[in-house]
Amino acid sequence: MTVIMLQTMPEGMTLELLDQVTREMGADTDPPAGLIVHTHFEEDGRIRIVDVWDSQEKYDSFAESRLMPAMQKVAAAQGMDMSQAPQMQTSVLKVHGLVKGR
Repeated sequence: MTVIMLQTMPEGMTLELLDQVTREMGADTDPPAGLIVHTHFEEDGRIRIVDVWDSQEKYDSFAESRLMPAMQKVAAAQGMDMSQAPQMQTSVLKVHGLVKGR
């Protein structure tokens, strides 16, 4: 079932840091299986992410195999310990209808 992932990153996360994670994963040139669309932006001083995925399972697989390792690598290079970082806020919404553009 198609889902929308709405995420708000913890305070202190920057667009630059998120862009580094995106580059580390190679997501721009090798998008993950099951991803329909991804966007991230800043609103009210917080980084927000809106993704549409084929399924929750596809997202979970991506998060485990690519996202978390890339986040840990980028964080470590910045001197941050991901195990001590606050968790992002995540909402998962089931999609009722989906129209894909051309």
